[in-house]
Amino acid sequence: MRVHSKAVALIMIVLVMGVFAVHTVTPAMARLTGGFMAYYIGGQTLRLNGHSTSLYDDPWFTQQVLQASNGSVRDVYLVNPPSLAVVCIPLSYLNVHVARQLWIALSVLSLAISLGLICAEFSWLSEPWYVAGLSALLFLAAPTRDQTASGQIYGYLLLLHVVGWRAYIRDKDPLAGTALGLAIALKLSGWPIGFLMMAQRRWTSALWAFATTIAVSLASLPWVGIDTWRAFLFRALPHTLRDPSAALTAYQDTTSFWQHLFRYDARLNPHPLFDFPALATVLSFGTAVAACVALVARPRPVSVTFAAAVALTELLSPLAEQYHYVLLILPLALLWQQVSLSRSTALAGCALVATLLIWWPIDYKSQHPIWAILHNYPRLIGGWILFAALLQADRFSRNRREIRGPGPLVASEAVNNAEEFNELQSRPNSLSFAGTHSQLT
Repeated sequence: MRVHSKAVALIMIVLVMGVFAVHTVTPAMARLTGGFMAYYIGGQTLRLNGHSTSLYDDPWFTQQVLQASNGSVRDVYLVNPPSLAVVCIPLSYLNVHVARQLWIALSVLSLAISLGLICAEFSWLSEPWYVAGLSALLFLAAPTRDQTASGQIYGYLLLLHVVGWRAYIRDKDPLAGTALGLAIALKLSGWPIGFLMMAQRRWTSALWAFATTIAVSLASLPWVGIDTWRAFLFRALPHTLRDPSAALTAYQDTTSFWQHLFRYDARLNPHPLFDFPALATVLSFGTAVAACVALVARPRPVSVTFAAAVALTELLSPLAEQYHYVLLILPLALLWQQVSLSRSTALAGCALVATLLIWWPIDYKSQHPIWAILHNYPRLIGGWILFAALLQADRFSRNRREIRGPGPLVASEAVNNAEEFNELQSRPNSLSFAGTHSQLT
């Protein structure tokens, strides 16, 4: 019977991968879209022009995208750092269609490696039903399909954050910092993780993250020059943060949520609650501060806190679209792992609601009444439920578990009161729920 059950699980995995390949990957390889074209033309611009601020000249950049796509795609480089365009220079030596196919293939490979690393961390590789569930969570999710279809970079970023997460809970600080530094240098992704490193006094990780970000930025100078960085920092970035399009529900982030409620724009947001942009700014900043304080307010398992910081990376990121939420697969997977350990009905309910709001295809971009918040911001609300559930996960747990990497037991089963448990958590290399190698009763 057990063999039969595993066989069914393996068939489920094959079906999930098959559906993803047929309905998402194959069409994505056959067409050009915005997202990928911004990266491709960014690399091409530096290869052909070099030291050019044209990356942030939207009319000029859009014209290059239209020319390369035979008029089928319009896109701009937006607020991507110049270092990302440098990384994309090799793509520009290829035919645009060949480059697209390679980009998609490597993105899918990154997703698959991320899945394997998460399963390995949870000791799920020998549990095909768990792998099947996580495969469906990753490959059938609307954000994953969206990011693959548009040729976005978030599959690669997910891999960087998974690598950083595994390294961080194993005290491999140089690797954890390097992974974060690359994510920041390429896509400004992960600043809450850097905040967490400093709050937990993991100075080696924080310094490696800072050094990697600076090193990558400096290494880009021969291709982009200082003027391009100046255009990014003082023109593109401030313009994006002030853009009235931030009030659109296409952007599923906290800043856009407050802008949607309190910033009037005759064309893009004609019906806010009332027009008070300063209040939107204050509430955005206040939400970010409150979330960061909550993240480090009390000792928690390292793996849980890191995953919660990954969730904040997108919740607090300006102009975060649906495909950004691919990164929340890591905290979602960890929350479901907590459910399997704790057997808590309440935690399972939170995980289910968060998963449906993040995972399910929902038409949130259409016009809805201002009071229809759940319909307007399902990804954002699901992300905040996920974040809150992670911060409370240890309190739901009946069977508290910890790990210090894949090594031997690091805590005695004799810990039997809250004070001793909290003391253990507050020490360096504090408790992580990422594995099942020891159990606290």
